[in-house]
This record gives sequence, C-alpha cells and structure tokens, in this order.
Amino acid sequence: ERHARVVVLEKDDVGFEQSGRSVAAVNLPGGKPGSASASMLRISAEEWSTFEDRWDCVIDLNRDGWHIVIADENDRAWLDVDRSTWQQTAGFPDSEFISAEVARQRFPQLEGEFLGLDVRHGGHVDAAMVMNALREAANRRGIRILCGSMASGFEVTRGTLVRVKTQNGSFACDAVVIAAGLWSPRICDRLGFHIPMQRIRAPAAETGPMPRNTIPGFLRATSFGARQNRNGAIRITGGYRYSAMLHDIGFGDLRDMRLWAPAFWQNRKDVSLRVDLNALRKEIASIFAQLRTGNRYIVVPRDHHPSASPRHRRRQLEALGKLIPAVGGARVQRSFAGIIDLTPDLQPVIGRVPGMNNVYVATGFSGHGYMHGPGACKAIAGVVIDGKTDIDLEAYRPERLSGRLSMRSQIF
Repeated sequence: ERHARVVVLEKDDVGFEQSGRSVAAVNLPGGKPGSASASMLRISAEEWSTFEDRWDCVIDLNRDGWHIVIADENDRAWLDVDRSTWQQTAGFPDSEFISAEVARQRFPQLEGEFLGLDVRHGGHVDAAMVMNALREAANRRGIRILCGSMASGFEVTRGTLVRVKTQNGSFACDAVVIAAGLWSPRICDRLGFHIPMQRIRAPAAETGPMPRNTIPGFLRATSFGARQNRNGAIRITGGYRYSAMLHDIGFGDLRDMRLWAPAFWQNRKDVSLRVDLNALRKEIASIFAQLRTGNRYIVVPRDHHPSASPRHRRRQLEALGKLIPAVGGARVQRSFAGIIDLTPDLQPVIGRVPGMNNVYVATGFSGHGYMHGPGACKAIAGVVIDGKTDIDLEAYRPERLSGRLSMRSQIF
C-alpha cells in the first residue's frame, strides 16, 4: 500500500510455525476505548473488525466475545489481577461479570458447576485462513514471497545493511525487517543485537466436527481454553491458571541464565521445564552446521514440529466436557504445538535495531501476536517508509533490552 517493493524470505512456508497454529483470540471494538488512539492494541482491535472487508477475504472472524469461567475463590483472585492488567492494556477493556444463573440463561450450553463468567469484547479468527488471506493480498500487490528461502547472512557497510544472503543467492536492499519469531535472536546476534528470549511450547488439539455454537465465542477456564472452528471442530488449549505451556530448555537459555534462573526458582512449583529431544537434536545440528561455516552463516532448524503431548489435551477436553456436557462424546482427532517467543517483560520488540541504520525488528510477541499484529504491521510500515509512526512504540523499544529487565509474574 505504501508503494515499496517487498521481498519476503520464509525458511519454511507462510504460517508454518506459530502464526498458523495459534488459537488466534483477538480483542474487538465494543464499549468505551480504554487506551489512547495511538495504542497498538486499540488499532489492532479496530483493524481486525474490518479485516475481511479491507482485504476482500474470509478469515472466519468470530465476534461472540471472550468468556472467562470463574469456578472458585482462587479463580476470583486471579481475575482481580488479570482485570487490572486488562484495563491498562486492552484496546477495548470493558468487561461484565455475570452470575452462573445469568450465564446459563445467556449460554445454555454451560451446564456444569461454576460461580460466574467474565464477558469481554473479542472473539477469534482462523489462523490458517489469515495466513492465506495475507498471502493472497501480497500476491495481488506484487510482493514476492520466497518460501524455503532462509536468510543466512548479511553484508553490512558502515552500519547499513546492503545485502541479505541466502543459500540461493543474495538480495540488495534499502531496508530489512526481521520478523522471525523464535528465530529472531539468532538473526539479530549477527548484527550485534541480543534479544533474551525463552522458548515456550504451546500444545493444542482439535476434535472432530460438533454442532454449531457448542462453544460460545472464546471460552477460557482454569485448566483449558476452547474455541470452535468453522468446520465445527473444537480447538483445545491451555487455561489461565494451568496453561499447559512447557518451558523447553535449550543451549540458548544458558546465555541468559542469570536473567531466567532466579524467577524460575521463585516459581518452581508452577514451571513445567522440559527437554524436547527432537528440538534439542535440531539445535545441536544447527550449532555444528554453523561452526562448520566458520560461524559466518545463520543456521536455524527447518520443518520443526514440536511435541504436542496429546494425553494432556485429552484431560483438558474432559474438563471442558464437565462444563459443557455436549462435548462429552468428543475425541481428540489431531494434536499439534507451536512455539511462543517469550520476552522477560512479555512485551514485543518493535523498532530499529540499535547500531543499524536500516534494519528493523518485530518479534517477541509473547503469545499475543494476533492481539498486536495489525497494529505492529502499521507501525513498522510507518517507521520504514516515513521514518516515524503515530502508533505509540515506547514500551516496545529494542533499546530497553540493554537495561535492567525483570520477568513478569504472569509468565508463570
């Protein structure tokens, strides 16, 4: 839209990793806006509400709201903390707490025992459909998307990146945006900029097709999250107090152990540390491949499929069945997992890479990529083309990573 010629280098396929596997819950306009018009989260909410019209596509936008199930006093305590954060950060933070009696009248599917429901403005989109829509929109605008093409190195002259190297040749460039999720730190390391990032495995599963409106909007409880796809399948993810997310330990964690270790120890009862042998083998292979090149090239794993732990997903489905008995006969038909790129303060890293004149980064969305995504895209477009943006990026500045960082308690 800004008349720039764009080439996208994608090491696998568009949306192959977390972007195409996410539950893709989004905030949507409703009630009084809770943040300034320049807020990235507010802009993202507004963009999602008009996405299908703007890009002439279908992304299965569900506007039926977020429904947070409160089952006991511990849940109430969690809600008090979460509501405080939500009020400060969400683009449209209005919420309504309704009793179980009112909730059952409004959503008769909810037949199990619970105390109440916190209802918020939002819904969800279909991640795979979003990826396809963006690809088609890019093709209509002449953007080149080169799948199976991995950036392997850079040619830099006096702080300006002039050429990106790949295994199939190199590309001259006026500007570069690094938006590689979990792999962004490996790329930025080549430019002298370090991003502390934790690798978090987010397992999920899907059932076979169920009747429409079995799940109202995006439903989240203590031990599970659930949404219903257009084909009727129900997707199961982690809950808000027991997220089922796994902290996979790798060699990259050793570098920032002084940052992660104290917080991990303090919350050791709530942390699920794991060693994903498949991921570890790929990491070791990448390290040796990089060493064989004399450390001149970037090497990251391709075709990475994290373990999904289907047994635990079945437990989450059973918990959902206690709340919504209609789900009781459903079975897990497929399980999968993505990797979340978690930063210590749970804030994304967006802006110009320190020490570089024409390199920008957009990464570290910490499990909220769909919540931030459209606003982040508009911000990066402005920064790259105009050198500035009206969107407030103060909290996301890359420079903050060189200061004192502390881990947010919500990580646990």
